[in-house]
Amino acid sequence: ARALTDVTGFGLAGHLLEMLGGEGSARIEVEALPVLPGALALLKTGVTSTLHDANRNYVAAQLPPAAALRGRSARTQLLFDPQTSGGLLMAVPPEQAAPALQALKDSGYAAARIGQVLGKSAPGGSRLVIE
Repeated sequence: ARALTDVTGFGLAGHLLEMLGGEGSARIEVEALPVLPGALALLKTGVTSTLHDANRNYVAAQLPPAAALRGRSARTQLLFDPQTSGGLLMAVPPEQAAPALQALKDSGYAAARIGQVLGKSAPGGSRLVIE
């Protein structure tokens, strides 16, 4: 792994931005995000944690205005959910992603590839591309 963090109070998007540093960018595929049963249903009805809005506002402040306005779906809102016992977010070289995922799954862990690091500048100048 090149980088690894636990996804806790800052939510997945907040922790990812910290992992990327000041100039890095990444793409997240929200359909690939693992989801706990009932999470989307709660988000669709507007039930969020007390830190959710602060996390979303922090991430939005890091993005160009047009990008910050996108992503109101329940699945996208998962990116801002603070977890006190969240999963791990790991960055591995692209050629090692499939073997790393398989090794985790073979060991009994739930694992998913949720995106990729794009380098210093993402398309459109955004630090975070949410698809």
